[in-house]
Amino acid sequence: MSKIFGIHSRLTELPASPEAPASAQNNTPAIEILTPAEAASNAYLQEHGFMNLKYPQEIHFCKAEVHMDFLYGTFVIPPKGKNTYEASFRYAVFKDRIIFIDDGDYVLRIVEKIRDSITRPNPGIGFFFADFLDALISEDLLCLTDIENQIVHLEDEVLSGTLDNFNHKIMSCRRKILIYSHYYLQLSDISNVLQQNDHGFFNRSELNAFRLFSERVGRLHEEALMLREYSTQIREVYQSQIDIRQNKIMKILTVVTTIFLPLTLIAGWYGMNFKYMPELNWKYGYLTVFLLSLAIVILCIRLCRKKHFL
Repeated sequence: MSKIFGIHSRLTELPASPEAPASAQNNTPAIEILTPAEAASNAYLQEHGFMNLKYPQEIHFCKAEVHMDFLYGTFVIPPKGKNTYEASFRYAVFKDRIIFIDDGDYVLRIVEKIRDSITRPNPGIGFFFADFLDALISEDLLCLTDIENQIVHLEDEVLSGTLDNFNHKIMSCRRKILIYSHYYLQLSDISNVLQQNDHGFFNRSELNAFRLFSERVGRLHEEALMLREYSTQIREVYQSQIDIRQNKIMKILTVVTTIFLPLTLIAGWYGMNFKYMPELNWKYGYLTVFLLSLAIVILCIRLCRKKHFL
């Protein structure tokens, strides 16, 4: 079901007419939200050649393209906050309206959020789109903070010696960070296209709003890069802990080898059982070898302690 909102000081939902949107009847700048099926039969889109665009059915990233008399683009919003799924939709910016093509309810929820919370004395297409872009990233700092807390928790686990499933957990965090990093770069590209204002749709104040949005996205991208570097440092700490454990194991094996290698030599020597080995038939041969082995073990242990191997 299509939704139409008139752009006044506050967004106002308008009744839709089968022949033409209500906004077209009174020249009110408007926001339209259509499903793909509704967009295919929309007269306004057909009039401006939107349906002649050859675009893929799947949406993979955020972008903005300049066409003859409108801007066309797509959004792919990563899962965040209460949205546990990836949202994607298309949009077209004209001189007097913005049309969103969404087969879900993501755009409608954003528009209703703007309607309920934002009032502007000088409304316009550009200001609405700037508010829409701001709404897309309004919760992102909380999401990045949540990822940071997860990494901090992993760091505490590593330092406390708890290394279970570390690689799985840290790779999950790094994957999220990478998605956000690419997302912010794509939003920055969209902002740059909007600021070029090739069609002259936006006034100076609206372009300034896009510039402020671009700065916010830049700061979020820097935050994502910082988290990526932090996660790399935690991986290095984890690897150092693994190396320390391996060194301890090698130290134990070295000590055991140092202590018992002479005993192995003695056992091998007397295990040859040559006929003329007098110790084999000597009354005190077994006791002598036992005491010799015990003395060697004690000597090796004292040497290892002196060298701080134990």
